[in-house]
Amino acid sequence: MPLPRHVRTGCLLLVAGLVLGGAAARGQGAFYQLTDLGALGAPADKPAALNRAGVVVGTRSPTGREGSSSSRAFIFTNAFHELGPAGTPTFASDLNEPGDAVGWCRLAQAGGRFVDRAVLWQKGQHIELGTLGGPNSRAFAINERVDITGAAQTMNGAFHAFLWRQGKLEDLGTLGGRNSYGHAINSAFDIAGVAETAQQVRHAFLHTGGKMRDLGTLGGLLSQANGLNEAGDVVGFAQNATGQSRAFLHTKGKMSDLGTLGGPGAFANAINNRLHVVGAAQLATGENRAFLWRDGKLSNLNQFLPPNPGWFLLEATDINESGQILCLARTKNGQLRAVRLTPPGAGAAGADR
Repeated sequence: MPLPRHVRTGCLLLVAGLVLGGAAARGQGAFYQLTDLGALGAPADKPAALNRAGVVVGTRSPTGREGSSSSRAFIFTNAFHELGPAGTPTFASDLNEPGDAVGWCRLAQAGGRFVDRAVLWQKGQHIELGTLGGPNSRAFAINERVDITGAAQTMNGAFHAFLWRQGKLEDLGTLGGRNSYGHAINSAFDIAGVAETAQQVRHAFLHTGGKMRDLGTLGGLLSQANGLNEAGDVVGFAQNATGQSRAFLHTKGKMSDLGTLGGPGAFANAINNRLHVVGAAQLATGENRAFLWRDGKLSNLNQFLPPNPGWFLLEATDINESGQILCLARTKNGQLRAVRLTPPGAGAAGADR
């Protein structure tokens, strides 16, 4: 199952927030404040999502192995809170402004097998969302109205994007192929994700007005949508004519390449209502660095930190309406950490949460 932006998530061992004062971004005249949210447990773990208040969700893997029996979803407000029944592996992928979170739990079956079930965590309740007739489902995104999207298995074993609304699971279909996955949802029930076409290639889609639209590519074969805002603008990645994967913004019916940081590839994870886009792009050396695209310009987020900060921002996984950015970072000694960047003028929302 392809995973969008923050869904390839994992642990945040949250500690008392270490706040580092930002310095003027070189050549930008802007300041960011960096809050260290803690060390990551497994190599594949990433911070998942944050809301306007800076509240974060993700998955903690204390054993250092993502997907293990000890994996636990969390929401971090003024303290660390695990989500789901004790002893059950759980995984968090998104949250909304009220703090409702979604993800999935892993349930043991006879014969040592496991199934994944999409869940909503709301006001202390653990609510399973069901499937489309098959054994597995995962929830990837939630809006302010508690409408949820993700992917669920059908009776024939295929995964289809779904809309969960008012207790009912709706199959959104595909682009003519076997599988589809819903990765983002806004308040108008627009859903963005990826689906297989009749040619069995995966294309980004926007489901709006009851229909699934193929958003195409940048001239290559493949594309995938990861993020969506209230205006229906979509971001993700798409192959160009030479087969390189590039971050895209789809707005007003047109898909645009957002550029790179000197290397061949990039991917976008999230977009806010101010048309600020975050993700990761390759340097000329081949290393990934977190980026912010704003006002037509792709910037390396590391330039918004002071010189020699002791951090490398590898990937930006989410951005909220206050402009706070959630990132995967690596220290100079190689440790992976989750960090939150707060832009100038946004205050310290969430810094002590």
